[in-house]
Amino acid sequence: MDYRCKTGMIETTLSCTTRKKGFSTEIDGTPFIVSAMPVGEKQMHLFINGRSRLACVEVIEGGKRITIDGVPVEVLDADRLPDTSSAKDDMPGDVTPPMPSVVLAILVSLGDQVDKGTPLVTVSAMKMETTLTAPFDARISSINTAPGDQVMPGEILVNLEPITPEEEKTGTGG
Repeated sequence: MDYRCKTGMIETTLSCTTRKKGFSTEIDGTPFIVSAMPVGEKQMHLFINGRSRLACVEVIEGGKRITIDGVPVEVLDADRLPDTSSAKDDMPGDVTPPMPSVVLAILVSLGDQVDKGTPLVTVSAMKMETTLTAPFDARISSINTAPGDQVMPGEILVNLEPITPEEEKTGTGG
């Protein structure tokens, strides 16, 4: 997943690859392996290339502001910023966790037809359970996680295929 990071007036784009426990990226030729552990409502320990850093995380419009050692960095989600890709590519067919989480339960099966609002996956983050739901009427096209997995924002847990009007009327498809 790509992120646009903004520090002051300098903006860069980072490509992050999710891993089993966190993500990896490269900044100015230096590789970084990052994982996170929540320790409070707005605090988490970041493990960056094996070194622990306490970070304060605030939600801001379009992303998060992360403060480490008194230096704030705004991390803006490239998918939420103006983009040149087509509207079809922006269809919310991928279900992802809102923050680093542990998968507690998968509530659907491959091929299931679900209505908007149907519970799909339950995750736990910072001692709170969250149930991710279907954003529209759809069919489950893949399940990419299992209970016990540690997952990160942007990591696709469940893929959805929209149900066509013909499939809705007849109850068939796939």
